[in-house]
Amino acid sequence: MAFNASCRMRGTIQFLGTGASTGVPVIGCQCAVCTSKDPKNRRLRTGARIFAKNKELLIDATPDFRQQALLYDIKAPDALLLTHTHYDHIGGLEELRVYTVGGAPPTPCYLSQKSFSNLKKLFYYHFDPKSDDRSFAAEYDFHLLDNRSGSFDIDDLNVFYFTYSQGEMLVTGFRIGGLAYVTDIKQYDEEIFSHLVDLDVLVLSALRFSPSKMQMTFDEALSFAKRVQAKKTYLTHLSHEIDNKLSADLKEDVMIAYDGLQVEFSLER
Repeated sequence: MAFNASCRMRGTIQFLGTGASTGVPVIGCQCAVCTSKDPKNRRLRTGARIFAKNKELLIDATPDFRQQALLYDIKAPDALLLTHTHYDHIGGLEELRVYTVGGAPPTPCYLSQKSFSNLKKLFYYHFDPKSDDRSFAAEYDFHLLDNRSGSFDIDDLNVFYFTYSQGEMLVTGFRIGGLAYVTDIKQYDEEIFSHLVDLDVLVLSALRFSPSKMQMTFDEALSFAKRVQAKKTYLTHLSHEIDNKLSADLKEDVMIAYDGLQVEFSLER
């Protein structure tokens, strides 16, 4: 599937996956969504690709990254932005080794100090001393985001970041121009809304209808989106409780995202 490279003052986000940690269909489940014939109800784990100012960025590397990379013809990314270190968002980190073997430079990776500390435990071999006979592990150039909010530049592309949480796990949200990417959110400070003004596109997780200690429910996400008032909100990180056909019941400014969907946004803020 071709990726739409927009003009310089606009960017594009492509949803590489929109499913919750189990993906959809869920292994062994025979519910109406898991057995649905609607291709939009087939959801890989949640991640995204952004094209902006001739840069291609990845948000998270899911356990399905190899499949996503082949399906959407993903080349070596200019940077990887990590939201947090739950498995469904980092399980594909080693798959990115294809981009750095053979002497290619390490992939720049932007992440919080907490996420970096977790990676040192989960992917310890990335931090072993280098030698000529080492294994062909993926290589990253880590850039640590030390504050709860701030910004950094990837050449001439500015990225703003902010922090919220799900349980004890700190999560990093990202904003690029008129796009904000806010997944795996449960607890947050009121300050978050000051980071989400004048949005073209809000990407927001909406796990399910039933209560969750770790994620916003569908209805909580709708209430959050109503406060933000983005021009368009796209709901992602969806469990098998959420059927794509529910989009028809939502207001025009909210849509259920699906794998492969591409959406443009302004790079001006």
